[in-house]
Amino acid sequence: MKRFFLSVLGWVVIIPIITAQTTLKERLEKHVYTLADDSFRGRKAGSPEARKTAAYIVGQWEEIGITPYEDDSYYQFFKVQYQNLIGILPGSDPVLRDEYIVIGAHYDHLGSKIQDGEMVIYNGADDNASGTAVLIELGRQLKAIQPELKRSIVFVAFDAEEIGLHGSSHFVENPIVPLQQIKLMLSIDMVGWYRQSGYVDYMGTGTIANGENQLLDQQLVPKGLHVTTKKFETSLLTATDTQPFAKKGIPTLAVTTGLQSPYHKPEDDADLIDYDGMALITTHLTNYIRSVANDPDYQSSGKQAAKHRSAQKPVLLGLSFNIGSNYHKYTAGALDGKTAGAYGIGFLSQINMKSLAIRPEIHYEYLQAQHPEGKIAVNRITVPLNIVLQNQNLDFC
Repeated sequence: MKRFFLSVLGWVVIIPIITAQTTLKERLEKHVYTLADDSFRGRKAGSPEARKTAAYIVGQWEEIGITPYEDDSYYQFFKVQYQNLIGILPGSDPVLRDEYIVIGAHYDHLGSKIQDGEMVIYNGADDNASGTAVLIELGRQLKAIQPELKRSIVFVAFDAEEIGLHGSSHFVENPIVPLQQIKLMLSIDMVGWYRQSGYVDYMGTGTIANGENQLLDQQLVPKGLHVTTKKFETSLLTATDTQPFAKKGIPTLAVTTGLQSPYHKPEDDADLIDYDGMALITTHLTNYIRSVANDPDYQSSGKQAAKHRSAQKPVLLGLSFNIGSNYHKYTAGALDGKTAGAYGIGFLSQINMKSLAIRPEIHYEYLQAQHPEGKIAVNRITVPLNIVLQNQNLDFC
């Protein structure tokens, strides 16, 4: 509250002037409603609306005072039409300031389409306007305590996550700081459904020495927030922007309230988001990141999730079995034969060579079929040879 002093005929009149202060919850809500508005057309990577989204984030960082990573630019362009956004808060410690915590969230979504003559927009409020909003407000919270942060903080708004983790992959392949100096990477992806899911989950605590205990420290967890942890990311069908970092051996945490929201559907709108929950999550992240930034004993555990181990086994071996039925179709006449049993067994192998693999196999099948003159049986051996093109960035959500 500011006070204005006015002297009138010898009297001093104190007139209170209240300066409006928006709350963390209100700012998060403003960001999500803005980014998930129909005018942003679903923020498809490479679209004019994606560039509009990038400009909004940059405007927020400029207002907060986040330092551009390169000269006067926050933009890291790649593949011509895409752009990551990168800002830095330099640390204060003469030694630890050369170590980095990377905080990331992807801002792109699925865009829109014409269906039955009408435009359908995938606004992506939870996926991932929610994570982008938290990323912005973490910048504001951490900027306010920057003088006490010993390690440096790197903020990255990733582009083109939805089409294959391209933004985070580009960052890792073209790092702005030495990868060995990145001590932790957090990906904030879909954190808008806390009330419905009942938790915020941190996946990857096993990559950090004493990671679970530090995250669950009750001095860091705000009242009313239920935090759950998993040692490693395990899903083989989904991935987030932690993946390129984790494959380089960098400790990572994937932060999410889960898959309960109508993500990847037109119903993922801003009015369904739990902003109280987002505020609690932002507060916890602020406390945790401050703790890591100032902990001289913080270190990696040296462990990786199985899905993130970049080293492939040179040779894979396996067996296959099948059992079912078979029937004979006559080329003349009106009737088909009755079914009879069939089974098979096979041996398969795969020789890995980075992006390519050779997969030789051998299969034996025993097929039977009923015939008017008796049962027919066929023994069959096949030896297929397959060439496999391997792309490790196709399992994303």
